[in-house]
Amino acid sequence: MKYTQQPVFPSLIHIIETDLDTDIKPFCYEVKEQNPDSVLQSNYGGWQSKPALGQDNDLIRHKLYKIFDETINKLLIGRVIIDGWWININGHGSFNLSHNHPNCDLAGVYYVQVPKDSGVIYFENPHNFYARNELDNYTPDAKTGLSQGIDSSCQPTEGMLLVFPSYLRHGVSLNASQEDRISISFNLRVIG
Repeated sequence: MKYTQQPVFPSLIHIIETDLDTDIKPFCYEVKEQNPDSVLQSNYGGWQSKPALGQDNDLIRHKLYKIFDETINKLLIGRVIIDGWWININGHGSFNLSHNHPNCDLAGVYYVQVPKDSGVIYFENPHNFYARNELDNYTPDAKTGLSQGIDSSCQPTEGMLLVFPSYLRHGVSLNASQEDRISISFNLRVIG
């Protein structure tokens, strides 16, 4: 008897580890100081800036496009363009509820500051609604090795950039540290 598995149609998460740009952290706090009112989207207890167009800040735009050109754009026939970005500053007790990013092709997050115990990003299996019983019944090895669980998490590090399909529901767990977790989230479109 022969037995194999072949994952079909997986959700691709691009994990890119970069050197942290030291100019970005002061920039994030400066934006918060100038705009203290938080936008309420998926954040609970934290601060989130208003969305900005991809061309609104050279520091962010140049950093992200340089990374995209060296990684993701090499996999695509077209190329990605920034369709908007925003800053997240989540202090102690803050988290982000599960959500997705409609009206774009890819979504992502760039981690500026990640203190110990400041939370993980988790992704929900897009099949968990109609295949919940099947997913619950896989062994722990199948859930992790074949990515057949209800969700999967990633421990971010400073300078890490994650890019994933915009339909993939995701959230961020509670920041249990006493320091801010700082990230920049963005939406992308693929153009040919």
